[in-house]
Order: sequence, then C-alpha cells, then structure tokens
Amino acid sequence: MADDLAAIVPLPATYVDNAVAAFGPLAGEAPLVRVVRTMRGEAVVATAEPLADAVRESLAAHGLSVVGIAVAEGPASRAHCLAAGLQYLKDQSRHILIHDVRRPLASEGVRDRVIAGLQAGSSVVMPTLAVTDSVKAVDASGSVTGTLDRSQLQAVQYPRGFAADQLSQLLAAPTSAEFDELDETLRTGTPITFVDGDSDGFVVELPRDAAFVEAIIACRPTAG
Repeated sequence: MADDLAAIVPLPATYVDNAVAAFGPLAGEAPLVRVVRTMRGEAVVATAEPLADAVRESLAAHGLSVVGIAVAEGPASRAHCLAAGLQYLKDQSRHILIHDVRRPLASEGVRDRVIAGLQAGSSVVMPTLAVTDSVKAVDASGSVTGTLDRSQLQAVQYPRGFAADQLSQLLAAPTSAEFDELDETLRTGTPITFVDGDSDGFVVELPRDAAFVEAIIACRPTAG
C-alpha cells in the first residue's frame, strides 16, 4: 500500500498570520513535524509561499528534509494548496491522506483505520468521534432554545482518506476557496466510509493549549 499512498498537509495563506499553529513548539517539536511523522507513504506539505522557508527549516531541523514541499500559487487558499499537493505527486499515488496541522496528537491508529478503509475499496474514508458534550441550540440573540440530541451527532476528524481521482474531482469545482472536503463530499453525494476516531484528535489552539497538549504528550508511553 505504501507505494500507492501519499499524504498532503495543507498550509494555506490563513496561517501566515497564525504561524504558531504550525510551528509553535510542543514538547520540542512543531505541530507540523508531529503531523508529518504520523503519515505513511510520500508526504507533501502544500504551503503558501510566505511560509515555505519556515516549512523547510522546521522539517530539516528534525531530519525530515525528504518530505516534499509544494508551493501554492495565487492566493494560496486551502483548495489551491491541495491542488498543488496533487500536482506535486503527479498521479503517482492512488490514495491520498489529508491531515490537519491543528491536530498534532491524532494517533497512528486512526491513520491505520483510514488506510484500511481505502484498502477495502472506499473512495472516501473519514474518522469520527461521538459527541459527548451537551450541545445547545441558540437563537439570533444567543439565548438557548433547546438541547440537541447528541446521540445523533458525530465529530469528523483527521486524517481523511481519498482515492486520488475522487479528490481531483472535488477540487475541480469547489464551492468555496477554503474548501472543506467533507462539505464537498456531502454536496456531491459521494458515499463516505466512517471509521473510529480518537479522543486525542482534537483541534489544538496555540499558544493557548500548549501546556495542556504537552501534559498529554508527557503521559504517553515512550517507544522501546
């Protein structure tokens, strides 16, 4: 599978003013580095041009110089970055993982479940986690109008897996430059295979969450 699998980590222009989200230190490693390390197959960071040097320096500092870097042209939206990543791969991979740099603790187990779904023939595979928090509906003024049935709700996580041709089709006519692959998949009616997510696959906001995330990292068992 490794020969036909690749991963794209998009860093659109929205990160230019929030570079800490990708490069802020977490127990000695940037979120970008942590995300890239969990991928299998060829990895490509698809980035806005102003971030390219920081990407190269961050990867090289952790022995990841072999990771590809695709620089998106124009406004470097998320859609542009993903398209640049696909172009860099030049149709050499049948399956693509898309990861989110804001989720640096997403486990290898989640990755492997997504890959297994692709291996089984699914064209779109996404991890989900049951919503356990109480979810409220509010009106335009912010007043609570009711409690939603959380048993019907799932949070969709990363990494997300796609057949390369399916991702190309979604990128051909996106409804938004920011491009949410879940929204585009639902819009086109493409079937999605859902696999179990991970409670550690949450969105991290840096520098606010740094101490909390580092505490989780410190509690994890070390390899060997």
